[in-house]
Amino acid sequence: SYIYDLYNTYHQEAIVIIQSDNNDFVYKNKPEGFEDKYLMIEDINDLKDHKIYGISLVFENNEITREHNNKISQKYPALQGYQNEKSIDIVTKGCSKGNALKKIKEIYQISSMAGIGDSYNDLPMLESVDVAFSFHNAPIELKKIVAYLVASVSEAIDILAKKG
Repeated sequence: SYIYDLYNTYHQEAIVIIQSDNNDFVYKNKPEGFEDKYLMIEDINDLKDHKIYGISLVFENNEITREHNNKISQKYPALQGYQNEKSIDIVTKGCSKGNALKKIKEIYQISSMAGIGDSYNDLPMLESVDVAFSFHNAPIELKKIVAYLVASVSEAIDILAKKG
């Protein structure tokens, strides 16, 4: 499986975070930061009795993360990595915040939708909404596609309220 291969490839050089059917905890391989809701694992086989539905990799810096995201895209054509600063959220290709919002819009027959995002993993969402917001400190790629740059969510809500 992709999850096992990704874990075995990256567990030495990255923090590997795994989401499973255990809703009480998230698993990871290294004891660094945010320990509250994490259970440590030493081997991916420790999770063989769980259904694994998500994996994220955390690297030292943005450049290394970008390099590995590109490598993952080339090695696993069925997967999509979404970079968020120093981490990559890896999902099945076609699974994105943008596609989720399109589906919600269709199911609930919503005529117009706004979205706000702050990192690369938000690009598909911002491209799929009718009014897109981001923050002044967001990556340039996001700033290029949004209608508004704001300092806070409340500022975005104020703009939407004035638009009526």
